Amino acid sequence: MMNRRTVCLGLSTLLSGAGLALAVSASGAPPALPVPMMQAGNHLSLEQLGFNMLTTNRRSLTALVSNPFNDASFSAGARLAGRVGAPVPAGTLHRALLDPPAREVMKDLVECALGGHQRVSWTPGAKEAWRPTAEESSAVARTGKLTWTGRGAGLCPAWATGAPDASCQELVSACLLTRNNARGRPASISIRGTHAALATTREERERYKELEGAFFGNILDPDGLNPAAEKTAVDQAPPRVGVIYNKAFVCSPPDPRFLMSIGCDNMKPQVWISTRVCAVPDLNGGARHEGCVATYAGSCREATPNAPAETRVNVCAPASKGSGDAYPSCTAGGRTWERPASVFLPPMPSTDADRHACRPQRKPDRLRDHNRPSPDPGPEDRARARKPGAPDDRVKTIRKQRVTPAVNPALRQRLQAPAR
Repeated sequence: MMNRRTVCLGLSTLLSGAGLALAVSASGAPPALPVPMMQAGNHLSLEQLGFNMLTTNRRSLTALVSNPFNDASFSAGARLAGRVGAPVPAGTLHRALLDPPAREVMKDLVECALGGHQRVSWTPGAKEAWRPTAEESSAVARTGKLTWTGRGAGLCPAWATGAPDASCQELVSACLLTRNNARGRPASISIRGTHAALATTREERERYKELEGAFFGNILDPDGLNPAAEKTAVDQAPPRVGVIYNKAFVCSPPDPRFLMSIGCDNMKPQVWISTRVCAVPDLNGGARHEGCVATYAGSCREATPNAPAETRVNVCAPASKGSGDAYPSCTAGGRTWERPASVFLPPMPSTDADRHACRPQRKPDRLRDHNRPSPDPGPEDRARARKPGAPDDRVKTIRKQRVTPAVNPALRQRLQAPAR
């Protein structure tokens, strides 16, 4: 059972000059050039990615994947396509964004789906209650609407003009899942995959060498939403459920020990992976860490090729050359997912010297240290530093004493008797 504390799950701001491009617009500008998909910073919380009126509401999710991802679909009163047996009321997507967590997810969804030349805008009604942030209020005061813009090449730019197919949904879902950060702390990561928008540069591969794991599945499939986790009202209290998206998975690196390395953070020792824990096995044996959306599927690849057959884990297919060491496919939930997103982290930033300097200074303990001489003491200093009965004194005393072996009393009498 998952405790829905406020814990950051994702990463929102893409590094300047790097990052995947994502969003929607009717702009006729030329497509942006592909750039590496690196991300930095946190954006989503569990209450946002795991409990919002856009991706955890069945009607909104149905409308989202059944219509173009553009301004018209998010206008008030928009007539939206649905599915057979699952009609969607007009204006469903517009009303979904009245929910503050849904707007936070919307930003990442736009960035993960569409290209840098595309954008989506939403205009709140004058009498609609939507609890804007200071930044949102400022944006609406200037332009009368909120606009989300993509970056780079985009994982599903065709969504701007038509409903996304299953492959697009999986790509965008994997991107959203990589933003899962259960500790709520900034983290810089490199996201790689077989899609052209996830291509990397040599500089990025050299900077981000450590595999964190792979995220895969489809959190945009309405049939994969746990009915017990559905949000049907803006002010609804979050339910306590173990699984939100039945088709969200993550696997850990073959050897996750490096993720537990100790580093120095603000002069305090800290486990490095404390900024990114959702791809590490839960030490308590649970299906996921607290604050993590994806279900843990196991190790991406077996740690040792010669391991016994019953202990081998091959969640993902071997990475191919030219893919930036990204996994081409992973298996979980009874099927194979062809579009995982592999996440790489930079090496441990602290050196041995940094970790040593990070250790707190031990206060002198007179009871423990009274026999410990100062560095390189002279004979007189050593004598003054020790107290009678100290180990060194006892050793010297024992050495000065003549050692007399224990002798049986009867034998001693015979030995001492005068000779006849």
